[in-house]
Amino acid sequence: MNKYRLLYFYWLIPVYLLFLVVQQGMVHKGAQDTYENGETYLAEVTDFEIKQIAAQSNGYVNIRFEVDGETIERRMTLSIQMAQELMESNMIPLRYKKDSFQEIVLYPTYEIQRSTSLFNLSVAFIGFVVTSVFGFFVNRYIRRKVSNVNEDKFEIERIDQ
Repeated sequence: MNKYRLLYFYWLIPVYLLFLVVQQGMVHKGAQDTYENGETYLAEVTDFEIKQIAAQSNGYVNIRFEVDGETIERRMTLSIQMAQELMESNMIPLRYKKDSFQEIVLYPTYEIQRSTSLFNLSVAFIGFVVTSVFGFFVNRYIRRKVSNVNEDKFEIERIDQ
């Protein structure tokens, strides 16, 4: 096997970026569907923490609420912008829709969540387009190298005197 054929694994990058585009699209659509069609509940904050590590800051909130007599407890990871919206809250209004891609949407952070998913989707889409276009040049390079290797074959012919 020619070593240049391993460059075909380059296509895993655009495939992964396409997966991210689809996933972020589903997050956006699920959050929008839950916000518009879900039921409104008031959740109790049981734990809240913000982690600040060098260049990364995020947090989480543990919430508890009741749906039809059933207590639902969830830990939701939050970006620092979302965490700032919820810092002083003991009770958080939310929308809940069972079996949705995004079951829970917090009212105070909905706009941030929506814009973040759209931003992530657009960045992944741009990355997908750029890596796909570059992939065609990689394919041309591979084909050129593989065809040059095949041309180097030659036959030795013995001529007797």
